[in-house]
Amino acid sequence: MEFPGLTQSLVGILRKKIVIGEIEPGQKINEIALARSLNISRSPLREALKTLENERLVIYTPRKGNSVSNISLEDLSEIFQIREMIECFAIGLLEKKSIQTYENLDLCIERMIGLEVPSQSASTEEKLNYVETLSEFHLELVKAAGNNRLFDSYVTIHSNINRYVFIYIFTQGVSEHRIEDHLEIVKYLKEKKYKEAGLAAKNHVRQACIDLLANKGGSMQSKPNSLVHG
Repeated sequence: MEFPGLTQSLVGILRKKIVIGEIEPGQKINEIALARSLNISRSPLREALKTLENERLVIYTPRKGNSVSNISLEDLSEIFQIREMIECFAIGLLEKKSIQTYENLDLCIERMIGLEVPSQSASTEEKLNYVETLSEFHLELVKAAGNNRLFDSYVTIHSNINRYVFIYIFTQGVSEHRIEDHLEIVKYLKEKKYKEAGLAAKNHVRQACIDLLANKGGSMQSKPNSLVHG
């Protein structure tokens, strides 16, 4: 039975499956099989796939249908270039608006403190929670700037960022994250040192990209998946 909000729920389900690699890069999406496995009709599924196409997680090819977008070093670099541009521009907007408090960023920091990288044997939920806890800070940073179109643009790359970070951390076994970078950004913002905040954000994003590129190994490979492969 279909109900209001089903499409959005499907977006969340499919987005998660793509981010964690359950539906793998380059794989064709068999709408009939996927709809059957989720016990839904194809109509809301198609709407959900359109949303994911806007996020570049799904690619639609005429006469061939939908497939999960591939991952590559070039794509990774481009995404992080856009990320750097948006986050630094957001800090510039914060300077113009002279924001006084950063409650949501403070809450993000609180959730990050004491956060440990899940072990290889940890559940997918624990691993995904780790990645999303870190990325939430950056979402809130851009959101704080108060430019809805800028935020919407950031949302379209956000899941792809998480996708690459998930692969990097749990395929290559990274053992730490740079919580101090986030603390530094907030500190500079509260002190109205916007130039320093922008530089800290830029360095953080660039170093994250360098780390990902340095761990390019077998994590960029994909395998067939019977659920989605047509």
